[in-house]
Amino acid sequence: MKNRETEIDCMKYRKSTHLAGVDVEMIISDKGKCNLTIKEAYYDRGVDVSGNKTDGYFIDFVEDVKPMVVNSGKKKTISHIVKMKDKCSAMESRNTGNWKGISIELIFDPNVKMMGQVVGGIKVSPKSPIPEVNDVKALELMNSSKNKEELKDNWAALSKDEQKLPSVNSLKDQLKNDLQ
Repeated sequence: MKNRETEIDCMKYRKSTHLAGVDVEMIISDKGKCNLTIKEAYYDRGVDVSGNKTDGYFIDFVEDVKPMVVNSGKKKTISHIVKMKDKCSAMESRNTGNWKGISIELIFDPNVKMMGQVVGGIKVSPKSPIPEVNDVKALELMNSSKNKEELKDNWAALSKDEQKLPSVNSLKDQLKNDLQ
């Protein structure tokens, strides 16, 4: 009786071999989002997917979650994310070897259909091609400059996107005048 759990999701301990919509729902409920990092993406034959032998594409994650079956829609979205992030060609973005290390957000879509039935399922949330750039770290680095030589080195250490931020440019101009 010591190991007994009550008031838990009745789907928590179900027998399943691969990530399912209910798993994503539980992760989102627990953590707010389901952000996972791709450890490996691959094609395999005769894989046991909850009792059925299946050929297809799969992803293993860095995080401690089950592997995920990757359908055409997921492949297309992940390829797009890789193309935007790595600024590579469409062909390179479809190479599953280039997916390693990519962070994706999984969402549960209640409208997903399987064999004509609405069953709900996992979708990969598309990422914006606009990078999320924050000026906090860049401003901190620039402000640590003690002379014009350090200012120059710190400027070179910033990403191109950080260098384009108006607040960072303004501080650089100010420091150029203030530093010896």
